[in-house]
Amino acid sequence: MKKDIFEELIVVKRSGQRVSFNNYKIAVAIKQAFDHVYGTYNEKEVNKVYEDVLKYIETNYVNRKTINVEDIQDIIENKLKEEKHYKVYKAFSEYRQKRAASRQVFKVKQQSKFIKAMEKIAEDNALRSENNYKPKDLLNHYGKNIVKGFSKSYLIDNKYLRAHDEGNIYLHDMELFPLGVLSSVHLNLKNILETDNSLNNLLWYLLKVKDEINGEINIPALDFLLENWVVNNYRNYFHEYIIKYLKITGFYEYVNIKKILDQINKEKILEFDLAKYQNYIFSKQVEDIFKKCSEDAIAKTKEDLLLNLTNVFQSLDEEQSYSISFGTNFSILGEFINSIILESLKKLIPLKNLKIIFKIKKNQTKYLSSISEIIKNGEILITFIDNSFNKDNLEVEYFADGTRLFENINTNNRESVGRMIVARTSLNLTRLGLKYRNSNIKEFYGELTENLELVKNNLLLSFETIGNKTKVNYQILFNNNILDDEKLEEGNKIRKVIKNGVLLIGIVGLKECVLSFTDDINKQFKLVTEILEFINKKCREFENDTKLNFQIYEPVETMVRKEFMALDKAIYGINKNITEDSKYDLISNLSIIKEDYKKQSILQKLFIGGNLLEINIPANSSEKRIVNLLENLIDSDIGSIKIKVGKKD
Repeated sequence: MKKDIFEELIVVKRSGQRVSFNNYKIAVAIKQAFDHVYGTYNEKEVNKVYEDVLKYIETNYVNRKTINVEDIQDIIENKLKEEKHYKVYKAFSEYRQKRAASRQVFKVKQQSKFIKAMEKIAEDNALRSENNYKPKDLLNHYGKNIVKGFSKSYLIDNKYLRAHDEGNIYLHDMELFPLGVLSSVHLNLKNILETDNSLNNLLWYLLKVKDEINGEINIPALDFLLENWVVNNYRNYFHEYIIKYLKITGFYEYVNIKKILDQINKEKILEFDLAKYQNYIFSKQVEDIFKKCSEDAIAKTKEDLLLNLTNVFQSLDEEQSYSISFGTNFSILGEFINSIILESLKKLIPLKNLKIIFKIKKNQTKYLSSISEIIKNGEILITFIDNSFNKDNLEVEYFADGTRLFENINTNNRESVGRMIVARTSLNLTRLGLKYRNSNIKEFYGELTENLELVKNNLLLSFETIGNKTKVNYQILFNNNILDDEKLEEGNKIRKVIKNGVLLIGIVGLKECVLSFTDDINKQFKLVTEILEFINKKCREFENDTKLNFQIYEPVETMVRKEFMALDKAIYGINKNITEDSKYDLISNLSIIKEDYKKQSILQKLFIGGNLLEINIPANSSEKRIVNLLENLIDSDIGSIKIKVGKKD
């Protein structure tokens, strides 16, 4: 096709406004009509209608400067009829009539757009009776879509919506845009347990805070978090038992019970040290009482912790989007806590929703036997804290999907606990690869720069929308659980706190983008790193300009990867190794990278916001095999990995 025809052609809208010809809108309109009629269909048919519409316009408008939007729609209808897609033609035609009627009634553009969104809800195939929606599910579905429609009609700039609808970018969580709901958070929960030494209170808080967070709620460093709870319980039981047994044996009247209790209150580990109590022990029988009371207090503390943790884990497993991380507390107390966490999890696996993130330190294999058992019974994210980019144990915190909180431009504080993902927007790289595969690579980078600027501005809009909320809008979240939230007073805007969070740019279709440019595997990895380094450089520029954290990650969500591919198929058809599947692949599955952990490590360093590496192991894998795998990953400087269990060898 002659590209210059479409570059020069002007579309005249119903309002009389003149805009440049946009072939993507045609593809989107045709695809949406097919989507409305069929759950699944042959994508080649969508692409054929699209190509035929463009050919018709190219042939019949070659000497014309303008084309009316109604004429484009007429051409689409005619091609649908010619190619015998009668149901799709009918759906497209009826939709045009409804939109025309709506525009007559609602003269304000935003009102018409909002009604359009409401009509889509009513026609949503997902709400048909055979889907067995419960009333609460329906209410949530309607509510989210109404808010989403309102956001698209009144709050989000049309340039972002157009780029989203055309498949250039993906706007995550539009249904939550005006609500000020944060994406995912690593909560600092120390204050909860210090205020009330109760795991039931902790559970109540975790369930309530879900109303103010849309994404994952992570409980970081659980093995450190529980230290005070365990020590306090041990002290309390030691108090109770020492008084009880001294009274039973008749020694109570002969000891200074106040000083004994004061000494017990100084205990910081679960271990009886005879030397500390030497001044109060005047016989072998009394010594045996102290030892027994300590042992019984430890046993009762273990029993309580196991019972309480199992209750917490079970309750969180009934909900969505919770994760726990643990594994690096190697103190005597830490080993006690970790052993009970693992015992509780082994009772509950396989888990439905609660995600496990286990941290491993080189040469520390104390928990690998238990972890190997959990690995063989369910998914688990393993993170390696000795990775070369992790300067200290506090710097990197992961979420279960592989995203992570890392650098913070606003502070020298390296801790990531108490930080959050504020918002995320994804970028379709395959679209650019397909568009510029026969062009100079500079053109690719030119439009990539434009799209990154668009994504940046959209994320800034999200940041401002959330940041303009005040502490009073959040009943639970900002109560000494978020980094710097002690600076917030009742009427303060939360922007001063959430600036410590991250604005994530999702990189989708990088693998297919690279394949669009070259089949040479020796060139592919070089191009991958060049593209990521280019995007990271832009992110550093964004950070310097805005003093906010911009980081890139690779989304694992199926929806965004399917949506991008479906739109690209409508425009470019099915291309070998690029748009043959139903969704875009992860970059780690590029052949030159897939079996090379060293290259995977390089990628994970470039994806500062996270890049999930998945490895499948046989169900009958031995503990030794799993340990050898983990040691190999550590030696390769991998940051994190999700291990999945497949069939037996």
